[in-house]
Amino acid sequence: MNKLLKFSFLFFLMSFSLLAQVDPEPAVDSIFRSVVLIRNEGFNTENKTQPWMKKNLYTGFGSGFVLPGQTILTNAHVVRDAKRILVKSSFTKKEYLADVKYIGYDCDLALLQVNDPDFSEQTNSLSFLEGVPNLGSDVLLLGFPNGADSLSVEKGSVLRFEKNRYTYSGLDYRNVLKINANIQPGNSGGPAVQNGKVVGLVFQISTLEQGIAYLISNDIIRHFLEDIGDGKYDGFPNIGFTFQNGNPKSLKQAMKVPSDQSGIFVNRIYPSSTFSKVLKEKDFVTAVDGLPLTNDGEISGANKKEFIIDWIENKQLNSKVTVSYYRAGKQYDAEVNLQKNYALDLYRDSTEDYFLQAGFVFQPITRSFFHSEDGDLDSSLKYHYSYFIQDLLYRYTVRDIVLSYTFNDPETSKYKKYKYKVVESINGRIPKDLNEFKSIWKDGKKGFVVLKFRGMDLPIVLRPESVYQMNQRVKKRYGANYEEF
Repeated sequence: MNKLLKFSFLFFLMSFSLLAQVDPEPAVDSIFRSVVLIRNEGFNTENKTQPWMKKNLYTGFGSGFVLPGQTILTNAHVVRDAKRILVKSSFTKKEYLADVKYIGYDCDLALLQVNDPDFSEQTNSLSFLEGVPNLGSDVLLLGFPNGADSLSVEKGSVLRFEKNRYTYSGLDYRNVLKINANIQPGNSGGPAVQNGKVVGLVFQISTLEQGIAYLISNDIIRHFLEDIGDGKYDGFPNIGFTFQNGNPKSLKQAMKVPSDQSGIFVNRIYPSSTFSKVLKEKDFVTAVDGLPLTNDGEISGANKKEFIIDWIENKQLNSKVTVSYYRAGKQYDAEVNLQKNYALDLYRDSTEDYFLQAGFVFQPITRSFFHSEDGDLDSSLKYHYSYFIQDLLYRYTVRDIVLSYTFNDPETSKYKKYKYKVVESINGRIPKDLNEFKSIWKDGKKGFVVLKFRGMDLPIVLRPESVYQMNQRVKKRYGANYEEF
């Protein structure tokens, strides 16, 4: 080997060694030690929409992976309603108690804390891949399918980077990685790894395509971890208004907007939202933070093209943003603090609050109804759930109330068609929420109770003596306690 070739070869070896020291790939054993089995012990009811039923003990399973500080990242749905959480790796029989430190229902993420100092000696932590994995590239999916004690490794490949509905909340569309892989119950919360780095978190499978699963992408995970940096989880900001494209020149002319100006027209503004105190309907938004908008609502001056909705949601709550807009021929600039859509947050929870009287059970609408055993629910109920904001239904109630259950009784049997109907009024008054509904019922307990429902022509009319008799029968036959006044 000549001197020049020998020198070049030594230089190559030194360069390779230096690169390896900068970002070495973790050993396989180290990666495996970072993934844990999660057992969630708690109580549930036979049916979430029948919370008066006797509660049963259950154990749920999932996966998670270790981060610094003896913390574990997993899915929110893996640890929901947990009374006791135990975690363990496949390298030890010891189980460690863990607590939910932070939980985000709007992104299906949760951070657990383990206090036993021995935990860090038995496990390793993983780091995240910068950027997005290449389409078609392979990933390893680590987890504990069906709650098995042994770690399982499944191979998959990245199909697409897209925006999809997060099933757990049923309301949020966020970034996901679509992959082809054979995912089983228990894999939820487990990491997808590429070259020793986490590229996403397993959280749901496709109900339409076999062998298709979805990962929560790293940008969503980073948003969650950055959010909790101040000691509490706030959530994602929301643009808070609907809009249409700014292409029509005739509309611009009518609104006194320069014909060559690009931007979007505001259609409807949600109450108590980011721009509710600044923008009005028919305003023409031209830029945010000095970045011009296209007529389709795309930010054209950013490093990468993205729609204004995504640009807003990628920021943290209470971040300041400047919006530029035209109104009646004049141009304005205003600074706002980014907010979330509080009305939609009401529907993300899974409250078991209810009111039982006269053989009828009333509950506030929550996502529980859309994961119940009854399958496809009444279309009007779905409408009010989905369009509470869009169709200004918040003008009438803070939270819609639904007749969720009717006990079998001679007096109630003729009202079975009213199940899952939304309460329109009680004794001529529109209740703002379940507490006000109870209060109105209590005020009129000595007289007739008249219940009107949306989509039903005839009301339910109850006599005071019938209410008392039905309460006694339901309590005796079913052991369901009514609320006494």
